[in-house]
Amino acid sequence: MKRLKKAYYLLFFKLYQFFKSLPENSFEEWKAGLVIQTLQLFVLGIIWIQITIITKNDIIPNINPKIWAIPLALIIAILNYHVFLGKKLWKNYEMEFKNYSKKKNRVINFIVLFIIFGIFALLILSYYQLSQIDWSKYR
Repeated sequence: MKRLKKAYYLLFFKLYQFFKSLPENSFEEWKAGLVIQTLQLFVLGIIWIQITIITKNDIIPNINPKIWAIPLALIIAILNYHVFLGKKLWKNYEMEFKNYSKKKNRVINFIVLFIIFGIFALLILSYYQLSQIDWSKYR
């Protein structure tokens, strides 16, 4: 669990560093938090779509997604705010992350890009798989 938390903070730190390196230096923490929130929502969407595909049934039937998706996004936003912006728990690891060697930083940057593009690719693939099902057989 501690490794997962550290990896989570490392992802935030790398996104924070990326936004800090851009010419417009403002709200770097907020931007990194927004990217992480978006990735989390995409992962939840992927899970929801895959469960729908496997069961051939909507896991939350007859309920408008806006009714449950917005409160879920707000809960995730509050948790992310608490972890990243409120208590700034990621700052406990900041010096360790900054002291990584160039080689280790390159590998980590590659992994971060791979994770981000992987989540986008899985989301697109999930929607594609969802569109391939003939839903008239299951309704």
